[in-house]
Amino acid sequence: MNTEFSNSADLQGSPLSQARTLGLSIFRVILGVLVLKNCIFYFPMADALFGQNAIYDYGLYLKDMNSSLMHWLIFPFQAPFAPQAYLLIMTIFSALFILAIGGRGVGLILYLLILILKARNELILDGSDNVIQVTMPFLLLADSYEHFRYSDRKAGTTPSRWATWYQPVATLAAYGLLIQVCYVYFFTGMEKAQGKLWLNGTATYYTMRVEEFRATEWNVPLTANYFFVVLSTYFTLFWEQAFAFLVWFRKTKYYVLLCGVLLHVGIWLFMRIDNFSWIMLGTYFVFITNGEYRMLLDRTRELFVKAATLLPLPSAVQERITAWHS
Repeated sequence: MNTEFSNSADLQGSPLSQARTLGLSIFRVILGVLVLKNCIFYFPMADALFGQNAIYDYGLYLKDMNSSLMHWLIFPFQAPFAPQAYLLIMTIFSALFILAIGGRGVGLILYLLILILKARNELILDGSDNVIQVTMPFLLLADSYEHFRYSDRKAGTTPSRWATWYQPVATLAAYGLLIQVCYVYFFTGMEKAQGKLWLNGTATYYTMRVEEFRATEWNVPLTANYFFVVLSTYFTLFWEQAFAFLVWFRKTKYYVLLCGVLLHVGIWLFMRIDNFSWIMLGTYFVFITNGEYRMLLDRTRELFVKAATLLPLPSAVQERITAWHS
């Protein structure tokens, strides 16, 4: 599996270092794993969720499909074992997508399968499903198949004439994905700003105390603290609207992303909202360029070597660590 993302040409400031192929590939894997996870989770409840007598009326599904451009993609979920077969097909295509087998063709089929499944039961939609649906088209058009792929094709090979022509489209798609993420955050923050609980600084108190989302015993004592409630509420409100502007500048990007990591990990820990947290965190990898990943790796190696020199290691091990760094 190819995970290489740099070579001798990958220098800071070069076109290759400004590419986002590694971040896009990481996001592709995370998105594929979440879709695969959903398929496994749905499988024991396939008939109740997607069968003929599912909680979302089959007639409404047919009406929705016939009134859209997807009428030619109607799947006979009413047939015996059809929901299970559909989820099995989705599982296979999710695995292929994770390994980048079949390229954009497999990705397109998986995207259509996702749309059909959600049309069959709109009641199971959550924030992560919406993010997947609005970011996946950009992911398919961008260069998200360069790394973590089950292939012997090596990075750095001479691109074909088609790849050279297509590169501007892939670059625009990558930026389109980033803009879409900013759009999600900005307008989510704007929507929150219309609510009284967010404006008066008490929203965190109520959201963390809802029984269905109360994941830890710490929720109650934390929300009993006035300063925690007010600061976390206004921090979330400000950060979501500021993200779309500050994430584009190198001096502020890492601080904004770090705050996002803390926010989403907190949501995951305290509120049991896992898929949405992980899909949003997955998009963060795309904001970092290949050159920045190389710089982070080099700094990590430097810190590792410095730490190793302080340890009483044999001289042979010390020399091998130094050689690895150089």
